[in-house]
Amino acid sequence: MVLMLEDLDGPAALQVKMEILHHGVVPTDAALANYGPPYLEKRRAYANSDDPAFAGRVLPQEAYLEPAHLITSLNVRCTSPWSLDWSAHEGFFLTDTVTGRAVPVDFPRRPAFYEYPMSAGGSVKNIATLYGGGSVGVFVYARCALVDMAKACQYCSIEPNRGSGSVDFANVISEAKLREALTLALQDCEAPISQVMINGGNFPDQDRSFLYYARLAAAAREVINASGRDVELHLIVYPPKDLELYAALAGHDVGVAINTEVYDPEIFARVCPGKDATGGQQHILGALRHAAKILGPGHVFSIFVGGLEPQNSMAEGMRRLADDGVTPIINVFHADPGTPLHTHPEPTIERIKQMGELQEGLFEQYPHMRPFYMNCGRNSIDTEAYMGLFSQLARQDARR
Repeated sequence: MVLMLEDLDGPAALQVKMEILHHGVVPTDAALANYGPPYLEKRRAYANSDDPAFAGRVLPQEAYLEPAHLITSLNVRCTSPWSLDWSAHEGFFLTDTVTGRAVPVDFPRRPAFYEYPMSAGGSVKNIATLYGGGSVGVFVYARCALVDMAKACQYCSIEPNRGSGSVDFANVISEAKLREALTLALQDCEAPISQVMINGGNFPDQDRSFLYYARLAAAAREVINASGRDVELHLIVYPPKDLELYAALAGHDVGVAINTEVYDPEIFARVCPGKDATGGQQHILGALRHAAKILGPGHVFSIFVGGLEPQNSMAEGMRRLADDGVTPIINVFHADPGTPLHTHPEPTIERIKQMGELQEGLFEQYPHMRPFYMNCGRNSIDTEAYMGLFSQLARQDARR
């Protein structure tokens, strides 16, 4: 039987992405048997969002919903009504087993730079990973002081993922290794690199931890400038105790994310116990205001984990940050195996739609705001909101 695949425009692709963010996908045997080169395999530098039954399998990291070319995560959930399938005639496609809808997908290609050798042994793929098809992600520190305190964020899967011993990434990345790996990656002219993103776990001393990450960001900026490529630089970092240290990032054209996570103070304390104990929510909010004053509007971001608190409190927090010159961004919550929140429900499709409409409204209201994950956010919805796809989808729904 030949399937009739549905070509997705932007709003239709957004609808499918919201369903995938809620349900996840389950790959068929045919998809598993045929997935491989030249496509990019899933590499878990930080988290594992897949059902443990698929541990060790070669899986896609994300997919493009075609022909809109909208990127989405493919978190594996064995109970999902959406399957990732393959046929000799159609190639790879997603099927809603309830409605029978079938949509074509494509995948990012595995970059050549993964196998470029490093001078001290190993290759670039042990330092960096290609995220979302366009972001070179460097996860600097494979531990976290909050994990060591037994107060990790409740959705964090550093411990179950990196503690498994099955991950082939360096545990701590030095400035020298970062420079070499990024230099090599940016020499791969076929790799569609649009941004470099640096993040990782917290070192025990907050100020020294921040300064370490700041030095890496400055080094990354030098490498990017030397490459001649037009590549954004983003840093996700926990705030220092001494907020004047943000001056170390001035002049490096870096987008800095200091993540609010959850705005409701009671839920924040419960979900982020380590962050609550090491400065607390008010310190994070103060750090965001201060960083925006030093680095300027449009250079400071803050990620909210969408689905862990009521919509009204998240909206209040996002508007407060936007007023302070900060760009709030939503990453849709996914319940990772091995974490305390592994049974927490992913937000409903309707709730994801509400989040996106909120994000889109803020983009329209605040000129300083821009996406953090432009065209490469597999679990985020900032690109779709920036493109106005949520309002387009609402208008289409109203006409039906």
